[in-house]
Amino acid sequence: MRNVLTLLLTILLLTACYSNQETIKATGEGDLWKVHYIYEVTEEELYKRGGIEYTGDEELLYVNYSLVTDEGERSGERKPQENQTAIDFGRSSSNNPPAKDDAIISLNHAYIEIKWRTNTGEYEEKINLKVN
Repeated sequence: MRNVLTLLLTILLLTACYSNQETIKATGEGDLWKVHYIYEVTEEELYKRGGIEYTGDEELLYVNYSLVTDEGERSGERKPQENQTAIDFGRSSSNNPPAKDDAIISLNHAYIEIKWRTNTGEYEEKINLKVN
């Protein structure tokens, strides 16, 4: 019983820590890619996470992406596993988060450039994000 009470207290404390959190979601869709990016803004930190999903029919051999926001650029290269169509950017955080309105403006200015290779050639696509 004591372990259950400790677990409930821990959950309650964690929930209280994130009660002032604002979640802002932005998405975009191109011809062959979908992108989503999420800001979780607290009073002290900005957490960022997201990913891209390939909607084409060909097998991906190589993917290079660059996501640009007012806060900076996030880029990566991947050689996807067989039949992998989604790529997760992971999660990052920073101090001194923007105000909610500034975060929305930043995400509405954001875009991603994706370059990829399949068996039939190399392609690229630029997608603008929009807050939902």
